[in-house]
Amino acid sequence: MWNRAIKNRLIWLTVLVLLTIGLNVLMAFPEWIEVNYSRTFYPIFSYLPKFLFSWIPFSVGDLFYAGIVVFLLVLLGKSIVSLFKKKFSESLKAFLTLLVSLLGIYAFFNISWGLNYYRIPVSKQMGIAVDTVRLEDHLTVLEAHIETANLLRSGLDWRNQDRSGINQDIEGLMQDDVVFPMLSNSQVKIKNPLFNSFASYMGVSGYFNPFTHEAHINGAMPMAGYPFTVSHELAHQMGIGFEDECNFIAFVKLKDHQNSFYRYAAYYESVRYLLNSLYLVDKGLFEQYKDRLSEKVLADLKEEQEYWKRYTGWISDVSGLFYDQYLKHNNQAEGMARYGMVSRLIINYSVRDLIR
Repeated sequence: MWNRAIKNRLIWLTVLVLLTIGLNVLMAFPEWIEVNYSRTFYPIFSYLPKFLFSWIPFSVGDLFYAGIVVFLLVLLGKSIVSLFKKKFSESLKAFLTLLVSLLGIYAFFNISWGLNYYRIPVSKQMGIAVDTVRLEDHLTVLEAHIETANLLRSGLDWRNQDRSGINQDIEGLMQDDVVFPMLSNSQVKIKNPLFNSFASYMGVSGYFNPFTHEAHINGAMPMAGYPFTVSHELAHQMGIGFEDECNFIAFVKLKDHQNSFYRYAAYYESVRYLLNSLYLVDKGLFEQYKDRLSEKVLADLKEEQEYWKRYTGWISDVSGLFYDQYLKHNNQAEGMARYGMVSRLIINYSVRDLIR
């Protein structure tokens, strides 16, 4: 009986290894992935998780993650305990089940959403150069965005803003698109995590679950960047993998919105990323341009910094390390630094518009 069970697991293991090899071969062909996966298969497949999970008011994906972790730990523990008890067949069976499960999760991750990491970059599809950024252009765009952010912030009061209303507004905005034809409109829905506080302790303002296709927004995060983060996570849900590109899409979608708060969120985040990238180039210029921010914009930055500082600890450190490695293993060698690379897109896109 045990031999038959082990044999069946070895067959599944072989099939999954071959499938994994095939998926990794496809990753070398972004044009094929763009046409056949990201623009054909993924938009159709997305209807399945939409039908199964989008109507459920809480995060199914959070429960899925918890269940998977427990399941894998139980299998690992069973394999180790059986080995010490010299029950070698049971130990091997549990270990093979663990391997099959891990490979199955990896394969489903890529089929469900992960291959979007290997599609043609948005920058290439839109003809935006990202190889070089002139300091002169950087300063020109930063100055313009600082002026816009200061002006917009002067007349804003978001104390009565309803976050659920913001979610609905941004969902509608993301579905109505002519700028980014590469986005999938099959499912555009944002949710809160099961526990906003746990997301904060992890240092997370939002995240996307590639298994259930649920986009999440931390409902407790500071308000200034809230609309931007909603747009970012929905861009993931709509088939964009690279973090800088999701940031860029959020900026472009919000910068001309009729709602001045949403416009401010776009320019607030743009200024933050442009200042951070300038700091890496010239700390003196960074200080000069930071001093141009209004007191209200500086207060928003301080509020955000203090909020995340309250939750900084070993959980956020481990979460950050894990996600950094996750990104590096999914076609983003820069890891967490990829978020900040949105500055290249914003600068060169803005300069191109000025030239036109």
